[in-house]
Amino acid sequence: MRKLASLLPVMALMSCVAFASPSLAAPDERLPDAIKTSGVLVLGTTSSIGLPWTGIKEGTSDVYVGVEPDLAAEIAKRLGLKLEVNNLGFDSLIPSLEANRINIIMSDMLDTPVRQKKVDFVDHIMGGSAMLQKANSEQKIASLDDVCGLKASALRGSMESLSISAQSEKCVADGKPAIDVQLFPDTNAQITALTSSRTDVAMSDLIYVGMLANKQPEQFRMVGEPFNFGPCGIAVPKGSPLGPLIAETLDTMIADGTYAEIMERNGFIQQSHVTKAVINGGASQ
Repeated sequence: MRKLASLLPVMALMSCVAFASPSLAAPDERLPDAIKTSGVLVLGTTSSIGLPWTGIKEGTSDVYVGVEPDLAAEIAKRLGLKLEVNNLGFDSLIPSLEANRINIIMSDMLDTPVRQKKVDFVDHIMGGSAMLQKANSEQKIASLDDVCGLKASALRGSMESLSISAQSEKCVADGKPAIDVQLFPDTNAQITALTSSRTDVAMSDLIYVGMLANKQPEQFRMVGEPFNFGPCGIAVPKGSPLGPLIAETLDTMIADGTYAEIMERNGFIQQSHVTKAVINGGASQ
């Protein structure tokens, strides 16, 4: 049984590392000039989200593992670029993209119309949200309505944080107690709050919650029904030619089997795979 610490690597804010390919082709001529000139694709991600999305290899401080860095490295290689990883807090990702400090975001980010106002998405994984409790909790949660009056957590800036706030308003409208909403900067802090009983339930990524509950059933259980189903996307600057170029690259990876190999290697079930890269395919949330 793997320890919790190995599943939830500590986030090193703003750490960078470059992934060099032994034999890079020349950068694709269709790339934005700044990226083409530098020969580097700068990825923004949040390692504290944890595996299977993004983590830091145990025993290192700058070796990134998980489906997001693996897919990003392959995309960069096919575009003739080196990959540089910039590790940021989740709520800093979109502002960093808007400020041109990073070129793309790959960090279990759900494609929503609200986010599409600021960035474009290349949808690459089907995801959703779920609820996690301590295995020995006496509270019975079958749906979001059962969270009324409880202490519930999410990451700042996440879709789950919006879901908790909306559900709390619904609780009050239905004459029930509001939810005590607690937002955290990273998954480590969120799960620590749950295990120490400072919160009653944690809302997070469906695949991550399922993996944690399966890996450590003596500590955690997934409760209620999954929600927020939709595509997760690779975020690029609004209107950038990088979006269609990454979509084209991802489609070639899907066609030749590389995408499926990377997804399966990181534990993503078939239902989470996409069959075509769609730009801004997220439905209203």
